Amino acid sequence: MAHFIHRLIQLTALCALLSACAGITYHAEPPQISLNNLRLVDAQLFEQHYELTLRVQNTNDTPLYIKGLSYQLTINGTEFAHGVSQHAIDIAPYAEQFVTVSLISNTLGVIQQIQQVSQSNQQAVHFSLSGNISMGAINLATPLYSVPFRKEGAINLADLMPVKGTN
Repeated sequence: MAHFIHRLIQLTALCALLSACAGITYHAEPPQISLNNLRLVDAQLFEQHYELTLRVQNTNDTPLYIKGLSYQLTINGTEFAHGVSQHAIDIAPYAEQFVTVSLISNTLGVIQQIQQVSQSNQQAVHFSLSGNISMGAINLATPLYSVPFRKEGAINLADLMPVKGTN
């Protein structure tokens, strides 16, 4: 009988411990990510390398510990470039940081994008930046979970062209 009581106490303690851990889960909102700048760094015969500057905003009251990113930039529904970064970023609560990452595109994709825009006489180019953010804890080098993100918008080409007849 004593053995049964001892096992019952152990089982009760284990259940209490597990239920206590359930209350400390992390419920952070994913960061807001937007495009800040895109710059061509290197152009080779088969691929181009770009620097993409992202604005990453933490809208939580706790710090965010980003361990890495994977991302794709799509223009007018076609993948333009993609990349990965293992750059760790710690963002304070209600703060933002600019993060520069690299993108790679292939020459054929760039040529297709230019042809598509020139043939359609579009006034705006639609873009989409999507990917995954690996989140972690301050003392852990490995990510704990992954959060998807997506940012869409349009660039008005007429705003980028100089107005004729003005100096």
